[in-house]
Amino acid sequence: MTTSRFDGDEGKTLVLEYDLFDLPTAQHKAGLAGLLLVIESMKRRGLEPRPEVEVRATSATVRTDREGLQALFDDLYDAEWAETSSTQKWQGKPPKRLEEREVTAEGKRKKEKRFVYDVVQPKGAFLSTFYPPTAGLWVKLWRDMIWNVQRSRPKARLVYEERAQGEASSVGALWFDLEKASKERSRGRMRTAGFGGSLFIGAQDSNAERVSFGGVVEENLLLHFWPAIAAIYAPRRLKIERGPEGLQSKSDDAGFVVVIPEPGHLEDFLADSIGALGTVDPTARGNDYRPKAGLIDVPAEGGLEYLYHLAMHKAAKRELSDTLVAVEFYHLEKKGNNVRMLAAERLAPRSNTLEKYGRLRDQWASPLYKEVRLPNLLAEAPWFQGFDRAFAQHPWQLFVQTKGTPTWPRFFGRDVRSAFQAIEDRDLSKKGGDSMTEEERLDALATRVYRLIRDYANARTEGKSGKKYQDFKGNRDEKGRVVYPTEYREAREKVCSDAFLAMRGRRDQDFVEYFTGTVCAVPHFLPEEEYLAITQALLSDWQTVKTLSMLALSAASSLSPNTSAPQEDAP
Repeated sequence: MTTSRFDGDEGKTLVLEYDLFDLPTAQHKAGLAGLLLVIESMKRRGLEPRPEVEVRATSATVRTDREGLQALFDDLYDAEWAETSSTQKWQGKPPKRLEEREVTAEGKRKKEKRFVYDVVQPKGAFLSTFYPPTAGLWVKLWRDMIWNVQRSRPKARLVYEERAQGEASSVGALWFDLEKASKERSRGRMRTAGFGGSLFIGAQDSNAERVSFGGVVEENLLLHFWPAIAAIYAPRRLKIERGPEGLQSKSDDAGFVVVIPEPGHLEDFLADSIGALGTVDPTARGNDYRPKAGLIDVPAEGGLEYLYHLAMHKAAKRELSDTLVAVEFYHLEKKGNNVRMLAAERLAPRSNTLEKYGRLRDQWASPLYKEVRLPNLLAEAPWFQGFDRAFAQHPWQLFVQTKGTPTWPRFFGRDVRSAFQAIEDRDLSKKGGDSMTEEERLDALATRVYRLIRDYANARTEGKSGKKYQDFKGNRDEKGRVVYPTEYREAREKVCSDAFLAMRGRRDQDFVEYFTGTVCAVPHFLPEEEYLAITQALLSDWQTVKTLSMLALSAASSLSPNTSAPQEDAP
């Protein structure tokens, strides 16, 4: 259990004993790991005074005097003044100066006024100790989360403003609460205190029933430190708009995903975390101000990325689940003056899930694809489950490649094609009957439907365009990609869009009749047993056949080459 006492000749040394599994929440446990990380950083930077620690597998002892505790909080909340510019004046604050900058907008260069202000900026020096020298964008991402989410209210930022002005952190006064708590413990009582959302995600100073959030003083101390060990990701929100040239897409910032680990073995977890921090990818995406590896499309992607990265760089030769119990991730976004929690989930480090994610993470790029595929992966559901709802909710041009399909992000059908090709590569034809698992049975059905739809799209495209693939497949560009005739592309677009829309609006027997009367009406090259298997699936599970068929049409509509395997770019 958590204990505190005073030792030493003059009784000025506070001794805090923490047992990992007696701490009440993942945020407290992450706070203990974060406390140890900051102290290790102070040690590597030669900062004194500082607390002394003894770390064991599931517990830790922290010994400190008042000066050491003050130095710890001074380092945690250290800040500096930095300049920032804005295109608009800030209300109630005169600018430091006015600048004129040349910018490019819609292909034209113009001059734009910028108002320059001085702002307080958290340093995060304890992170820079472990990050690569060029990982400034990761520190900025952490800093932006602190300022826009955790400490979004001016009152919560005062602790950083104190340090920017060269003052000692007022949080160091926690020493007196710890003194009182230790005395009360010696009498068999525990001292408690309240805390708000700046220390604990999801907490309020008091809720609607005027009940405040609170905890044991020694454990509340840990809540200051979970941001030091948490991983921060920047989710993007895909926005689709209709323009004069068709659909246009862009992505907007969608707040932050905060991943909070719940360690199960303090020593190994701390070593793993330090190793993982030293191997983050510091590169940006284009001119983006975020690290490329920190950008995600789905909140759960943040949790999986953290687990995957930690698993790839763990120091000890043991399973990740031996050092990490789980992670909690929170999707937080500031709206007006309020911070909203848009998602909150918990992920366990299951090796099977991480292995699958490791194989998939470099194969997908479409946010629409990830939105369905990632939850299926976590729920261990069939990979195609739920795509029918996506097809009904979004414009069809996002799923069938046409002239009006946005050029960014990467076309949905390319990710689908990668999925079908990965299943084909497994060659399930050698298994059969009772020897197949349910996942293998569904994958075998997916392969058969994909081949059937691909044959249909090829035959109808060649018939409409009058162009045969065999006649132009040797015409390739400098990168080895097939150059498709315009007539062939236009015919493929028409064939796939007509079939996709026809299927989307049909159900039950209506779909079965369309499938058999249209898709099955062209010559196919499936073995008889595979053809019969599709027929049986149509009768027993038409919904699955419909979803797989529409996915296959999306894949077939994409004539963009598979750059990782140019020889497989045949339709």
